[in-house]
Amino acid sequence: MARCPCHDDSTQSLSVSIGQENKILLKCFAGCSVEGIVGAMGLSMTDLFADDARHSTYPTYNAPSSGPKPAKEAEYVYAGGQLKKVKYRRSDGSKFCSWLHKEGDRWEKGRQNIAPGLYQSHTELPNIFFLVEGEKDVENLKKAGLVAMSLPDGSQSKWEESYDSAFRGKQVVILPDNDAPGQKYAQMCAGKLHGNAEKIWVVDLKQAWPDIPEKGDISDLLLRFGEDAAMQKVMDVLHATPEWSPPATEPDKFLSLFKPLTDFQEEEATWLIPGWVPDGQITLIAADGGVGKTTLWCNIVAALSSGRTCVLDSEGQKRKPMKVAFCTTEDSVSKKLMKKLREAGANMKNIIAMDITADKEGALHNFKFGSAEMERFVRYYKPDVCVFDPVQGFIPPKVNMGSRNEMRDCMAPLIALGEETGTTFLVICHTNKRKGAYGRDRIADSADLWDISRSVIMAGYTESQGVRYLSNEKNNYEQLQETMLFSIDGAGQIVREGTSWKRDKEYMLDAVVAKSTPKREDCRDFILRTLDAAQDHCMKSDDLVRDAENHGHSYSTFRRARDELKKDNAIEFYSTGSAKKKDRVWYTRLKESDTEAFQELPYDEPTPFDSPSA
Repeated sequence: MARCPCHDDSTQSLSVSIGQENKILLKCFAGCSVEGIVGAMGLSMTDLFADDARHSTYPTYNAPSSGPKPAKEAEYVYAGGQLKKVKYRRSDGSKFCSWLHKEGDRWEKGRQNIAPGLYQSHTELPNIFFLVEGEKDVENLKKAGLVAMSLPDGSQSKWEESYDSAFRGKQVVILPDNDAPGQKYAQMCAGKLHGNAEKIWVVDLKQAWPDIPEKGDISDLLLRFGEDAAMQKVMDVLHATPEWSPPATEPDKFLSLFKPLTDFQEEEATWLIPGWVPDGQITLIAADGGVGKTTLWCNIVAALSSGRTCVLDSEGQKRKPMKVAFCTTEDSVSKKLMKKLREAGANMKNIIAMDITADKEGALHNFKFGSAEMERFVRYYKPDVCVFDPVQGFIPPKVNMGSRNEMRDCMAPLIALGEETGTTFLVICHTNKRKGAYGRDRIADSADLWDISRSVIMAGYTESQGVRYLSNEKNNYEQLQETMLFSIDGAGQIVREGTSWKRDKEYMLDAVVAKSTPKREDCRDFILRTLDAAQDHCMKSDDLVRDAENHGHSYSTFRRARDELKKDNAIEFYSTGSAKKKDRVWYTRLKESDTEAFQELPYDEPTPFDSPSA
């Protein structure tokens, strides 16, 4: 290392070394160019390449003198006499230090990886002593009859584990210099001593000497006031200084989410609909298409909004009118759902709906589970219950329903939202068509929906004409409820038909048995024979169903046999009366007959034969 000739260098910024093929390598750490350095020495670039044919020796350059050498100010011996720190003062007043290590009888530059350790005034440390920022302070306190120590690199020191033993069980008074690095050094040392030293104090020298200069230290205080007066000032401040304790830190938001059970409040589960729909949680309602999922949730929404009982309530259940929201991507609010809710007795003022037709800018496209938009909606309106029909309409585009844990992750925010706002979520989903599946395996190809829901209600057809079931398949807070049986009357309203302890599994297995071809063929024959024997080859549809059941044919078997005959154009349906006057009667007749007063229906048009009053 040398002083660079290309700029006013006082710190030996130029590195000179020999590289491959004996090339001379120059590097100025102040940023001077190689060309500038070579030119300042009166040399050329070719002089950097050693060529024995041109040079027998390397070119030489004698740097000009840059003034007097730095004066040695002090020496401090460390590590049992193996290391020495030498402090110098330049002519401009700046200071620097150099480390030397001992090799035999000589001192050589550098530490040579020897750990200096702590610099202390006495071999034996008393119960209380001072921790300062440099060796000079240690020596000056020693002259005053006090015990002190410092770290080897002043305010730039790093704490080593080997230092711990010197402070264990001791009382330590830290005296930092009057500047920002000194304060940082004091807090670093105090933090490392906490839990190791018995007591710690950090004394602000500015309290002892208000006019202490920037970077002033305990040595300056001793020089200014004398040993006795200076130390009396320090002790006065020490007596008024509280013991050091770690500064308060911002709590870790993530870690603060984990608490001992004593911090939790034990609560009983509360219910939106007792036994069936828990408050502030997710309840899943699942069924095949055509069973009446929309009619069912409209019955529930209407009852809650008006303070009446719904199909799932026990007799005498009372409640106050509630604020309800529903979000649907299937049925038109204006053309279908308003009428259904009005006829079910809903209080329209208490119901909020999602208006897709008004969304001209696509703001609702991001209204999905786990989205900021959905969280904003729930926090703002805080409905008592919110219906999502169907679940597929609110799943983020990149979420695969069949992929394990994806549905759980996107719907999990509903749980936190529900418990915070008190909103209960009714999620409506279609069941799959997998043969022989029941319960959990029928939930729209996503076991996550089942897992994240606290209550699961499944709907389907029983073996009785027009009678459906509501089976409580999962319940986290109560025993499974007795299966509710219901029908839908000619006005499209829910009618309770009793209860059963059969579950979705039993009903699905009954349906599988009913699908068997021999039974269905027997039922087809029965229908054709019965109609052929009837007057005008026609019968009231309800009478035909009852005759079939009386002859041992289940309603599901009858329904499938009847649908096949209609598809084969062997039978047809007609009605008399009108739905408006509620006197409509449906008939089934053989296709070959000539009855004139009938209304022929297309094959795929729904008919209300599933209703006992049709």
